[in-house]
Amino acid sequence: MTKTKPFALLPLVVLLAGCASREPAVVLPPSGPDALYSPERVVPGRLEYAPDRSTFAPILTERSAYPTQPEANAAYLRLIAAAPPGRPYPASIWLFGCKPGALDAQTARVSRYRGPVVHCATDFLDHDGGRIRRETANFYYYDRVWSMQPVYPPKSSVAWRNRERSPKDFWWWVPGRPRYE
Repeated sequence: MTKTKPFALLPLVVLLAGCASREPAVVLPPSGPDALYSPERVVPGRLEYAPDRSTFAPILTERSAYPTQPEANAAYLRLIAAAPPGRPYPASIWLFGCKPGALDAQTARVSRYRGPVVHCATDFLDHDGGRIRRETANFYYYDRVWSMQPVYPPKSSVAWRNRERSPKDFWWWVPGRPRYE
C-alpha cells in the first residue's frame, strides 16, 4: 500500500471548497416581548414618539395601541423567516399610516376588534431603502409580540347579481298601510 501525505490532498480539498455554495445567514430579530405603546395625542400628519424614542407611523387617525417602526420591522422579519425560501423578499418595511381595525381580505372592509389590531399602509423597501411597493398589512398584538399579516384585498368592485330596481309602491301615501309588505 502506498501512503499519501496529507498535503497531497490539499489542492483537491481547496478545489472542492471553492465549489460549495454559501447560504446567507438568517438573522432573526429578538423574540423577546414588545412593549405595547400608544401615542399620547394624535395630530394627523405629525410624527409621534414612543417612550423609548422610537417612532410611530406619521399618520394616526385615533389614539390606540400601534406598533412602532422597529416593532413593525421585527414582525416583518419574523414573517419572512417563517416563509418558504426560494423567492426574493423585500429587505424591510416602513409604516406610512395606521388605523385601528383589521382589513378583511375577502370583503375589503375594516372590522374593529377589542384588542390591539391595526391595519397600516406599508411601504416595502429594498436593500438600499428604495420603495418597491405600498400595500396594506394587518398588525396584531398577541402574546406580548406584534405580528404582521399581509392582506391581499380584491382590486375590483363587487359585481352585482342583477341590476333590477326595487319595485315601486304607488300606494305609499295611503295612511295605515304597513311600511314593508
